[in-house]
Amino acid sequence: MRRPLSLLLLAGLLPVVALGGTFAALSLRDERRAMAREAQLDAHFTGALLGVKLEAGLQAVEMIAQSPAFDDGIDTERFRVLAQRLVANRLEWRALSLARPDGIRLIDVPRPIGRPNGPVVDPGSLRRVVETGRPAIGDILKGPRGGQAFAIRAPIVRGGEVVYVASAIVRADELKALLEFRSLPRGWRISLIDGAGNELTVPEVDTGRHGVATEASAPVPGTTWSVRVDAPTRSFAAPTENAALVIVAAAIASILLVVALARILAAEMRQSRDRDRQQLQGQRMEALGHLTGGVAHDFNNLLTPILAGFDLIAHKTEDEKLRRFANAGLMSANRAKSLVERLLAFSRQQSLRPVAVDVGSLFEGMTELIKGSLTAAVDLSIEVKPGLCPVLADKAQLELAILNLVINARDAMPDGGTLTITAKEASAAERAGLKRTAYVTLTVADTGEGMSEEVLRRAIDPFYTTKPVGKGTGLGLSMVHGFAAQSDGALRLTSAPQAGTCASIVLPCGFETSTEQATLGDGASLAKWRVLLVDDDEAVRSAALAMLEDAGQTVVTASSVQEAIDILKGQSFDAVVTDYVMPGMNGGDLIAWLRSARQDVPVLLMTGYADFAEGVTADVPRLMKPFGAADLRKAMVGLRPIGRNANRSADIGETTGPSSIGR
Repeated sequence: MRRPLSLLLLAGLLPVVALGGTFAALSLRDERRAMAREAQLDAHFTGALLGVKLEAGLQAVEMIAQSPAFDDGIDTERFRVLAQRLVANRLEWRALSLARPDGIRLIDVPRPIGRPNGPVVDPGSLRRVVETGRPAIGDILKGPRGGQAFAIRAPIVRGGEVVYVASAIVRADELKALLEFRSLPRGWRISLIDGAGNELTVPEVDTGRHGVATEASAPVPGTTWSVRVDAPTRSFAAPTENAALVIVAAAIASILLVVALARILAAEMRQSRDRDRQQLQGQRMEALGHLTGGVAHDFNNLLTPILAGFDLIAHKTEDEKLRRFANAGLMSANRAKSLVERLLAFSRQQSLRPVAVDVGSLFEGMTELIKGSLTAAVDLSIEVKPGLCPVLADKAQLELAILNLVINARDAMPDGGTLTITAKEASAAERAGLKRTAYVTLTVADTGEGMSEEVLRRAIDPFYTTKPVGKGTGLGLSMVHGFAAQSDGALRLTSAPQAGTCASIVLPCGFETSTEQATLGDGASLAKWRVLLVDDDEAVRSAALAMLEDAGQTVVTASSVQEAIDILKGQSFDAVVTDYVMPGMNGGDLIAWLRSARQDVPVLLMTGYADFAEGVTADVPRLMKPFGAADLRKAMVGLRPIGRNANRSADIGETTGPSSIGR
């Protein structure tokens, strides 16, 4: 008992101590960096402030050097009056002095510095002024009484030569106010250092360089001086002590909470990972859906002339061999059309006709088809809970989705097993994330090989399959996913290696009637019409033109909506057949123009996106690409006007005469 408790205590303490130590180290590092940044900022700010102050002093001394009092020798009285006024106005100036280039003072105002007519105190700075002919600031020197001062010197140049040097003796203590202008943390020091290394420090107490944890320096503009800020090591003591207290407190608290906290944390992490995974999967599927829908639309445009061409050849040629080739091509084109429909199902852009479907009747009608799709080694069980509400879905697409799941389950059980198909009310977990409240779950479960986590994650990706080449396209589950999502439902997959797979289609309850109009019989035919055909794709336009002309129609073509409008302004037509997606204005814009100008003209909309036609109302009939001659005939027969005369009982395109289209 003691050993498990010790291990538990150790397990609780080690992470906390490790994390606390890491936290303390990071905090100490961040504190050091923050102190260094603050010290550097203080140094630059104070240096700039001192530079402004010293520059003002230099300008004042230079003004003295330009005085007319030195134009013809030295006007001593005039210089004294000027100097007294300046010293009186600049309290930080101790005296104003005039010296020869060799360093001998001539005049001191208001009183001599040292003995009268003696040498200057800082001869080095005077030499620099004489040699360079430019003003300069001397070094900070300490006087006999302990006071510190420095000289601001400017040359008096006449005739191109330095004849005198004017110097303002400035009390260095006056600069301490500038050093103290920016408040420093307790224990910090700021120093002004001249070109000779002399220091003016605030505060003056020296803590010793061994106690300095960080320092920063910045130059004083226009001088050889610099400002240095020192931060002592003891500034780190408080954060370190606080960090140690935090570690101890956290260690004590962790002993009491480690078990409960670990459980809560694990549960939260699992939920967070599940949410992130679902969100990422949803975004991924949405992007794949948009990409797949665009590819399917382009394939529809490519397949339309292929399908139409093979159809026309098969029905018009007398050559039996050519007819066989055309029929083979037509069969392949129809298979490609079915493939595109699955892509559109995945991208949620296929045309669905939802009706109220009784699940029990649906399974009863599919039983023989399901049994025929299984091998003799697979046991089939179908269970439908009594009293289920009908589901709102496209019946044909639902049958296809169930059949896809059945075939996938069969392939997962090559040596046989049990296939269970059930229908029941959806649970709260199965309804999660869905909009409605009443759902039915149709489940196809097998006892096959199952899927790994990686395969399960990619199972609904289009064209992803684990089957051998030629055994599957990888569009089965993606089609089921798209159908379920477009039906306001969802596809739920659970699986594990050697534990079978459970695929559930969650669909909403509903009692709506079908939106699909009754298909006209093959006996209906077309009148001889004058038709305006509008499509920007030359291949599709040529194929549709051939099919319409083969049906005996008089056809005028336009490659854009604007061209079609120009034609309609000068000619009359019995019908308009138009594509939807075109550059510039689309088919919806053409229909809007027709409704405002020629409301009695019936329109047939051709589109690769059956449900995507922004601005087009539901009363406009649509022909899904790709289409053949028979599809075009069925769409044209029964065509009605889209405007105010749309309620006429007779169909414009219906006639009793024969039609050559779709023979």
